Amino acid sequence: MLMDIEENLILDRIKKHDKEAFRFLYEYYFTKIVLFAESYLYDEEEARDLVQDLFFHLWDHSEALHVTTSIKSYLFTSVRNRCLNILRDRKIRDEHNNKLFEAQLFSGTEDVVIDEEIQQRLQEALDSLPDKCREIILLKVVEGKKNKEIANQLNIAETTVKTQVQRAYRMLREKLIPILLLIEYLQEGI
Repeated sequence: MLMDIEENLILDRIKKHDKEAFRFLYEYYFTKIVLFAESYLYDEEEARDLVQDLFFHLWDHSEALHVTTSIKSYLFTSVRNRCLNILRDRKIRDEHNNKLFEAQLFSGTEDVVIDEEIQQRLQEALDSLPDKCREIILLKVVEGKKNKEIANQLNIAETTVKTQVQRAYRMLREKLIPILLLIEYLQEGI
């Protein structure tokens, strides 16, 4: 661990764009911070990119750098905040994608004549889901129930419903993208 006096010297040197001080800080903390970011993001490449961006930002704004805690606290807090921002953005994007996916999958297809092969592939995709996951997604999408209603009906936690719905969307999306593209193509031909 860096000592307070050493930290202050390193910070002063970094503020003056001392490449050696910056390289020392980078090499000392990079791997540790990547592992920390990965514990939030569950993606090593994304964690590495995030930490690299943090260090680029630190270098680009070194003159204005104001650290009131230790360097370690500053870096780990910055990474945590950046991870939380990414997770928030992911959640918003996932919710949006799920709504689009649901709309594509379960509405507007009645205008298209879906042949037996497409119907069979749709059914196979649903059948490939684990039993509880399939039951929950059908209650959600076909019956239009809210997560809380599903949780009450199945006597499970609402968070379990939410997790299972996200899991179902992810699994169905992977299996059905070619089918959805075909349906979209058929709709355009009408």
